[in-house]
Amino acid sequence: MLLFNKLKSKVMKKSREEKLAHFYSLCKQGMTVLDVGVSSESGEGMPARNYFLKNFKDDPKYYTGLGVQDLSEMNNLFPNKRFVQYQGGKFPFDDDEFDWIFSNAVIEHVGNDEAQLMFINEMLRVAKNVFFTTPNKYFPIEAHTNILFLHWNNNIFYRWCRSYKTWVTKDNLYLLSGARLRKLMRLSNACAYELRKNRLLSLVMTYTVTCTKSDTRSQ
Repeated sequence: MLLFNKLKSKVMKKSREEKLAHFYSLCKQGMTVLDVGVSSESGEGMPARNYFLKNFKDDPKYYTGLGVQDLSEMNNLFPNKRFVQYQGGKFPFDDDEFDWIFSNAVIEHVGNDEAQLMFINEMLRVAKNVFFTTPNKYFPIEAHTNILFLHWNNNIFYRWCRSYKTWVTKDNLYLLSGARLRKLMRLSNACAYELRKNRLLSLVMTYTVTCTKSDTRSQ
């Protein structure tokens, strides 16, 4: 198990680094960024937690973090950065307030299809460009529970979770396949989007979606 955890940490670290490099190939210096899905910290925390926040490359004045947890201590830990707590649902920002949104592996935690669609549309409402990622439902290992294959079937997976991972419910972990992700994007307010497949070996481990409200749609 120790060997598995070490290997998993290395794989996840590489995945985060690649996502960050992809994002910064699109987001230029001096652009405002909303980081959606910030977790609270009371100390240094784990390096993987709030990875984007801790590796933000631009002046702190261009960064805003948004999360549902209590973020009152974050300003002491990360001076000159702005943090906003909300209750979920509608984002507490004006239309087009930000140049970019970055959201890593958050959409699968916000609820059902309707909640996930609202999440996408809120990102599109408050930012001119959106970059978000999510695990692939059909990758063999489910990253939150480390279970093999059971998560491919919702009924079996959530029944197993009720016995062995009681904190997991469909309300807080609803994984997306490529097909369902594309369906959500077609239903969303995005006029243009690109779905990128991030692979481990030959298997799609995660998806990255970049989307805008411009006039040309791509898939």
